[in-house]
Amino acid sequence: MAALFHVYTCARTSDIPILQRDLCRSPYIANSDVELTVLWNQPSAAAAYARAMETATAAFLIFAHCDVYFPENWFERLAWEVGRLTRLDPNWAVAATAGITSAGEIVGRTFDSSLVPLFPETSGLFGRPLNMPVPIESFDELAFVVRREAGVSFDPLLPEFHLYATDIALEAERRGKTCYGLDMPLIHNAKAQLSLGPDYVRSYRYMVRKWRDRLPVATTCGPLTRNPFSLPFRRLRTRYKALCRPSTYSTERLSNPAAKAKELGLDRELAAPLLEAAVVLKGQ
Repeated sequence: MAALFHVYTCARTSDIPILQRDLCRSPYIANSDVELTVLWNQPSAAAAYARAMETATAAFLIFAHCDVYFPENWFERLAWEVGRLTRLDPNWAVAATAGITSAGEIVGRTFDSSLVPLFPETSGLFGRPLNMPVPIESFDELAFVVRREAGVSFDPLLPEFHLYATDIALEAERRGKTCYGLDMPLIHNAKAQLSLGPDYVRSYRYMVRKWRDRLPVATTCGPLTRNPFSLPFRRLRTRYKALCRPSTYSTERLSNPAAKAKELGLDRELAAPLLEAAVVLKGQ
């Protein structure tokens, strides 16, 4: 696994408790079977990840938030998924756990602690199972995979810590490469996003200038568009939700993401296609 995958995350010193509780607790990372590189106190995610890619040697690079937990069997499933995807489309560049199609359909399954009130019937796990990888237009930054030999990278001039996933998806598209959503359920041990601050505005405006001729683009947190009223309206709507609809989100994080993954049966979900493949091979 070590030669196949390498995980990168950006974190501030204040994130150490989150990092230790979530990402570092993921079984393959905790056991040092998959290497984790933490890029500390960076001015922007895109610049930090672009530099990291210059010296990366693993075939597949995973970029994740430090509040993500990869359950048991996650990396075995990822090896199976990228192998299948490469056979289906040798031109793919990026695959994500939570993406969005050009039609606005969310692709991928995730437990997000901030969204538990919206999905009580599934204990906070949202999204539907996928039989096959699904082409996507962009994806969430929480966790995604870049195929190193595809030759795509991040824009080091993109400021702050937002929209770098959308940017690399558009860079892949510009180079004639493809992006896919995968059925790779995981735990995102997040707090609700209750505002879109000046940092998000700086990222958004940079992206609008850079991709003006390509817009609009669907993203998981709202469209990227040339419409000057779109972002102010979205910021107002986010604040309204924070102030007036507290029952629709949660600010509580899990103390033990591993226990929640077991409770949801994510280890079994992730292992299911691997077991089916083993049965088929045995029958042959």
